[in-house]
Amino acid sequence: MKKSAHLFFGLFMLMTLFSSAQDKADKELVETYLEANGSLDQYKFAYDQLLIMLNKQYPKSEANAQGWNYLQDNKEKAMVDMKSLLAPIYQRNFSQADISEMIGFYQTETGKQLIKDRTKMTEVQKQELNSYYSTEVGQKVIEKQSPLSEAISAASENWSRDLYETAVSLLKSE
Repeated sequence: MKKSAHLFFGLFMLMTLFSSAQDKADKELVETYLEANGSLDQYKFAYDQLLIMLNKQYPKSEANAQGWNYLQDNKEKAMVDMKSLLAPIYQRNFSQADISEMIGFYQTETGKQLIKDRTKMTEVQKQELNSYYSTEVGQKVIEKQSPLSEAISAASENWSRDLYETAVSLLKSE
């Protein structure tokens, strides 16, 4: 009886370790995708715009200098936080293989041009985009667009609200 309990415990621990490593690998893959498809650039831009807006309301002073320093040094952490909010959304909707294929598309010249300026895509690039959307993964992207948009919007809203509230609390002079 003890042997089977030890064996069961050992298998349980091994499966837990494997699952944790798999989750980390999946999360890292999603983070690579978010970099490749330009999503994180949008959040970096939003962060910068927030600082510009806040600078008008709360110009840097001796009283809030520490808060400004924190905000200026915190951009990377804010991006990590955003990735942590977005990763589970993609993990729920796409397999590792799907995400790898999506990354592959965004690493092509067509994918890069799509991110940069869709209106300047060549006819060949438009055909390549249509071909991508006709693949199994492309169809899945189209199919999941609405629920993904809703979940991403909610995550973005929470991130923005928390970031704004933190920033204001750091910059407000009492």
